[in-house]
Amino acid sequence: MNLQRLLLMKLVILAMTLVIVHPGFSQVKRDEAISFSGTIDSIPEDPRFIVVNETRVFLSSNTKIADAKGSILKKNDLKQGLRVSVEGLQKPEGIFAQKITVLTAPKIRP
Repeated sequence: MNLQRLLLMKLVILAMTLVIVHPGFSQVKRDEAISFSGTIDSIPEDPRFIVVNETRVFLSSNTKIADAKGSILKKNDLKQGLRVSVEGLQKPEGIFAQKITVLTAPKIRP
């Protein structure tokens, strides 16, 4: 009888340990969806990202770039000083943009 009680107690302790230490409770942050607006500070030579409000915003072939009216734009249409809205995933390296909306029209130079 004591052996069965001991085994049951060990099983209960093991089950409680697995519930408490489950990977879902770990301190590792998952990617968080984020959206913010700001001004493009710079566009480095590296075509993989731009800098908005001192934050790296990574661009990929899946990043949708549009103006406020919904017209599709290209990466080359992004210029320093434009006000943009960014929707993407927050990661330790920066924000991985899913959608960038240009809120101000680029100034036309004569």
